[in-house]
Amino acid sequence: MTENVTYHTELCALADHSGLKHATAKTVPSALAVPSDIPILFLLSVPNSLKTSLLSSARLLVYTPRNEHFGIVPLEAMLACTPVLAANEGGPRETVIDGETGWLRDVSQVEAWTEVMRTALNGKHGELRAMGSKGKQRVEKEFSKEKMATRLDGEIRAMLHAANRPPLAPAGFWYFLVAGFFAAFAAYGLRFLLSE
Repeated sequence: MTENVTYHTELCALADHSGLKHATAKTVPSALAVPSDIPILFLLSVPNSLKTSLLSSARLLVYTPRNEHFGIVPLEAMLACTPVLAANEGGPRETVIDGETGWLRDVSQVEAWTEVMRTALNGKHGELRAMGSKGKQRVEKEFSKEKMATRLDGEIRAMLHAANRPPLAPAGFWYFLVAGFFAAFAAYGLRFLLSE
């Protein structure tokens, strides 16, 4: 994607401007070959096994997209018991509970983001793990296949009721519609999340 290439180029330029050594790896073997004195490693096309390992060993996931419609990455981190720092807008406002499963901060307030990162790096590991556990519980409770199917069914029924129309199809149709909905999401990466 052009956007990803542009963003990666901007991040490399920012690191260069700040005098920070960095490397980019496209495969696990190339990532493992990066010298340990390089503090920034950009990983491209991360395989699921490596992503799972990184998420479960991280102290914090920093999620920077603005106005993200939903965002699966914070849920993947929370499922791995890793707290999330995300923009206080868009999808993360639905998924991340500020102060409980992570932190939500205004993207224009750089110092507020820095403060959370310092807390994660210098804070007590037990407190972060407790926050991570709450995140995992939230994902399992609020974003499972069953919960999302129930919500979708409720929304559809509410729309039909509001329109004062009889149902368009029997309940079996809604089951196949919901099943198709989740199959489409699985194609875009939810398979990892929902199979946990």
